[in-house]
Amino acid sequence: MINAITIIKKKQDVTYENFQNYWKNEHATIVTRSPLVGTYVQSHPVYNDKLTFEDTIDGIAEIWFDDTNAMRSLAATNEYKDIQDDEKVFIDGSAVRLIIAEDIITVEGDVSDHKLIIFMNKSGNFELTVFRRDLVDTASHYSKKKLNRMKVSLPKIAGYKGDKSPAWDAILTFWLDFEVDQQYIDDVVSDFSSFSNNIIAKLCNSVVVQEK
Repeated sequence: MINAITIIKKKQDVTYENFQNYWKNEHATIVTRSPLVGTYVQSHPVYNDKLTFEDTIDGIAEIWFDDTNAMRSLAATNEYKDIQDDEKVFIDGSAVRLIIAEDIITVEGDVSDHKLIIFMNKSGNFELTVFRRDLVDTASHYSKKKLNRMKVSLPKIAGYKGDKSPAWDAILTFWLDFEVDQQYIDDVVSDFSSFSNNIIAKLCNSVVVQEK
């Protein structure tokens, strides 16, 4: 399975409330209309003035496919064109970031409504394979109060061909038993920013998940 992770921001003239409502209630219906779309998950940030993900991140969409061929099959359909046309209504297309990743579940447990998501880039002097190996090993032995489930999403190696590279080298997702405070977030960031001297590149606050 592969996970198409899309990082999105709303158009400037759309309020966050209207963005969230439209995305959850209108756009999700269009996305799930296609029989080629399997599991589709929206992550809505708990919006506050402290979110500083490149001037805030307004949402994360995830769609799982059997393989890249299945994803290409969707891209060739009229349903996908409808999805793209509808995105122009409320999404800032210039700010969209797409990562095609493979998910590794490192802590088994139930999915919950609140998640902490951390975006990571390796430090420049680390080999990508070493970074990925060490990160998965650290995440596989990670335990913390209030943590229900955890996964590491690693971009497909094909995304590093030539001069190309994904926006992040890893995305960590922590499912929590309830919304956590900033101290909890800081503690988790500290736990992972210190391993092998790798660098936390981006941080999104806890998010509420809407599954469609």
